Amino acid sequence: MTRGTGGSRRAVGAAVVLLAAAAGVARAQGFMTLAMRADTAEQQHRYADAARLYERAYGESGFQPLMLALAAADFAKAGATDSAFVDLNRAVDEGYLDPGYFARDSDTFVLHGDPRWAPLQEKLNARRAALDSGVMRELLALADSDQAARQGVGGVIVRYGRASPQADSVLRALAASDAPRLERIKAIVAEHGWPGRRLVGDDAAHAAWVLVQHAPLDYQKQVLPLVLAAVSHDDARAGDGALLQDRVLVGEGQPQIYGTQTRWSATPGPPVLEPISNEACVDVRRQSVGLEPLEDYLKSLGVRYFGPSGRCTQH
Repeated sequence: MTRGTGGSRRAVGAAVVLLAAAAGVARAQGFMTLAMRADTAEQQHRYADAARLYERAYGESGFQPLMLALAAADFAKAGATDSAFVDLNRAVDEGYLDPGYFARDSDTFVLHGDPRWAPLQEKLNARRAALDSGVMRELLALADSDQAARQGVGGVIVRYGRASPQADSVLRALAASDAPRLERIKAIVAEHGWPGRRLVGDDAAHAAWVLVQHAPLDYQKQVLPLVLAAVSHDDARAGDGALLQDRVLVGEGQPQIYGTQTRWSATPGPPVLEPISNEACVDVRRQSVGLEPLEDYLKSLGVRYFGPSGRCTQH
């Protein structure tokens, strides 16, 4: 994955890759559309429009703080410095700590003369000094390996069906590839507790979640309370907690809450949505954790969704 943010267009590319990891096989269609529209607006020097689009993308990315940093840079270019500092401070508080984005040759350069810059820089430096850089680098590398191992797997299953010999073959190979990564994430959690934003920054905290998403159910159940506790303390993305909660519920044979989980069809074709508790209110719940509407999410999987019957009355 690309992780530099010397310019916002490069950062959007990195963010899209990270969101693809967050969604597993799915591509977060609404988020990517918003991010690319923001990037286009920026290239056209419509900076205020770009900033607002990045803020909307934040709301459909599982609350990924990089989107706030991108919004801040465009607010700064538009002369809206108050909004820029609000979003930059939120981004740092939520674990976006890339020093390149705050450097003097970056998109945030126009803010450096403002008296609010010094305390922001001090906060950034303090947060970075508290990071465990070794664990951070390892988690990012493990997540990169995890995603590389999954390239092409979904295509095979869609083409041949989950009940096919071809699917069995690629999934056996994937399980063998996952085994050493699983041992490492178990060891990291055993030593440090859940590696949240304060320990490793937002990207690496999300990387830890990516690894757990592909762990066996018993381990997912073990770490779910840790992840949800991290979310409650702003030490992990709300969207990550929601997806893991759904995965555990489905693994236990219960209806999911946020509609994030599908299963592969036994025959060739797109996946099938798992049952959802109180489906009429699913989009209200999804919005609360920074996830795009269910119809948009499923469209990215090739699944047509017509919505539930009835109106949402109790979340």
